[in-house]
Amino acid sequence: MHNSPAQTITIDPETRAAQRSALLVDFDGTLVDIRSTPDAVEVSRVVIDAIAGASRRLGGRIAIVSGRSIAQLEALWPGAMPEMVMAGSHGQELKVEGAVQGPVHTDLFARMAEAASRHFGNDAGVVIEEKTFGLGVHYRQNPAQRDAVQSWVTDRAREHGLFIQQGDMVFELRPRGADKGDAVRAIMALDRFSGSRPVYIGDDLTDIPAFQAVQALGGHAISVGERTAAHSDEQVGDVCAVLRRIGEIAA
Repeated sequence: MHNSPAQTITIDPETRAAQRSALLVDFDGTLVDIRSTPDAVEVSRVVIDAIAGASRRLGGRIAIVSGRSIAQLEALWPGAMPEMVMAGSHGQELKVEGAVQGPVHTDLFARMAEAASRHFGNDAGVVIEEKTFGLGVHYRQNPAQRDAVQSWVTDRAREHGLFIQQGDMVFELRPRGADKGDAVRAIMALDRFSGSRPVYIGDDLTDIPAFQAVQALGGHAISVGERTAAHSDEQVGDVCAVLRRIGEIAA
């Protein structure tokens, strides 16, 4: 249930000692602002320092949970803490202690990216984002293309038996059977997260399964903005507010 933006988590020292926090954080729209294209995103030094500091104080119980692939996250965040857990591709990939677990890679989405580029051309204001296990078709630069994008994505989903995930000005195609809720459950099963109370921060429709997962585990869901607020326990306004909240949770 959504509470007022002013509401915060209050944990007394005795409870904190018995029930340590773990922090699971979405990437786009949560740690970094949404940009006109996925490749335009930059991870600031402020974010890097905030996550590193929180990880130290939480004993490494911090994870990034993203719809991007692990390869995309590593490219945007070169030199990220080697010990940091990352879940990519909506829970299809999990990076633990530097090793990435995930399904066998195929060229399906590379071929679909080429087909999408041919279909929409260079002047349609549609941005094609190829992922390891998915394809994002963004229409942020030209909202009038929404219906055309949805139609193309729907046809490809039927053709290949894929799941359509609607996001913020994007339709994404991905295999069925995994979401960010699965990522949360996999992370919380890791030894370092055992016995801790999960706090998840996210901003998009894809984060709702993660909210539900942490709530089922007795945790706390924080929405960035209003888009997913009805499914969360708390709402914060923007990336700057997220960083402040991370500092408070990890204090």
